[in-house]
Amino acid sequence: MDAIKELSSISEDNFIQLLRNILDEYFHRHSSFKNAINADSQIRLQLEQLLRSTNPSSDKINTNDLPEHLQTIYLNFVNDYRHDIERYHVHQASQYMEEYRLKNFDWNIRIALHDEHLFKCRLPLVNLELELTNEKNSKNILLELDEQDLNKLIDEMMKIDQTMNNNDVLLSQ
Repeated sequence: MDAIKELSSISEDNFIQLLRNILDEYFHRHSSFKNAINADSQIRLQLEQLLRSTNPSSDKINTNDLPEHLQTIYLNFVNDYRHDIERYHVHQASQYMEEYRLKNFDWNIRIALHDEHLFKCRLPLVNLELELTNEKNSKNILLELDEQDLNKLIDEMMKIDQTMNNNDVLLSQ
């Protein structure tokens, strides 16, 4: 992808700082850097597309499409900020929740034998596919969850169920 090659003018430190700033702004956090970098809108858009491409249900941007000096830096960033990036994807997907409703879901379990650094591992992962629909069309969202993230999701669903049951009790009185 030629557009990603335009990132070659960015230093490694600025690249990381811009990615962190995107996540910080998205979650309304104070920047983790004292001096914010002002990137032109085209570079910022490319970095946002790069972050979105880590979602299993999105179009992928091949790491090899990045300038060579940023490839390892980016892989390390994705690994180090995996939980923030997953929350970013969930928030992105939740934008559709207001106009869409859950029509169907499917799940499967797979075992990751290597991580992104090609280290051997045996990590169970759950792929959860949500089919959302509205009056005009449908959209599929794919989430990939490790055991810890799956447990968080289950806990949140149990809280929702408990809240709904409490509301049912209140309504029946």
